[in-house]
Formats: sequence, structure tokens, C-alpha cells
Amino acid sequence: MNDIEKFQFKLELILNLKSAKDIQDWATNRIEQNMTDSEALEICFFSKEKQVLDYFYNIKFEWLNLPPTLKKIFFREALRKYIEPPPTIEYSEELIRSIFGMLLELSKIAEDEDLYDLIDHYDDELCLILDGIYNSAPEEVWPSFLNDLRNRLSIKSLSI
Repeated sequence: MNDIEKFQFKLELILNLKSAKDIQDWATNRIEQNMTDSEALEICFFSKEKQVLDYFYNIKFEWLNLPPTLKKIFFREALRKYIEPPPTIEYSEELIRSIFGMLLELSKIAEDEDLYDLIDHYDDELCLILDGIYNSAPEEVWPSFLNDLRNRLSIKSLSI
């Protein structure tokens, strides 16, 4: 398993795009192709999903040696997958604040200033609404953010 795969798996786990079982299945398939991949073999021997999660959550993004361009590519691809399906849950103010916080952190890790600025803008807008400074409804922020993010990802996908 290389640093690119570790980065991608950790990112997808954080965004709930992959499960521990998905990664265990990947590791099993990898071992069938390459018996020398010691990290994939280690993942195959984890008996509990929590062990897989712990393994990836304990990997620090800064330990992974990836060029900024690759980080941006994988971050943007993960975001596309994250916003692709229509939301099936109702987003509360607390959940939206939490998601904005997580996305801000991930955009810093991916060194994606453009997306960081977009996320920060909507996070600030939500804060201003909640503080009564900006006259709008909090539930309007999330759909507007998703729309702008979709547009940004489709426009910027060619120029990273």
C-alpha cells in the first residue's frame, strides 16, 4: 500500500464514503494480486472493523509524502463523491457547522486554498445568520453551498 492509497482511504473514511469492510475487501483483493504488500496483509488479519478504523485514523496526513497537486485531486474527487447523492438526512445547524469544520480541516490538509475559501465563506455566512447579523435562514446556507461547490468542482476539475 502506498501513500496515495493511504491518503485516499483515510479521506474516504472521514467522509463516510468507504467503510472498514470496503478496505478489508480491498486488502484481500490486493493480497491475491501481490502477496508482498505487508500493509494490505496486516489489514486482512484485523479481526474487527475497529482495528481497520484505528489503523487509518492513527495515520497522520502529514506523514504521507504526496505532492500538493495529488492531494487536491484526491480531495476534490472525494468531495464530488460526497455531494453526488442527494441528501437523505435533514441537516441541523450543528451538523452543518461540524461538516464545515471538517471540510475546512481537510481543505487545509489538501492544500486547496480555493475550496478552503469557498467553505470558509459559507461557514462565516452561517455564523453571521446564527448571530443575527445577516438576515437569512440557516437552512438556506447548506443547499447554496452544495450548489456552489458542485459548480466549482465541475469548473475547476480541469485546472488544479
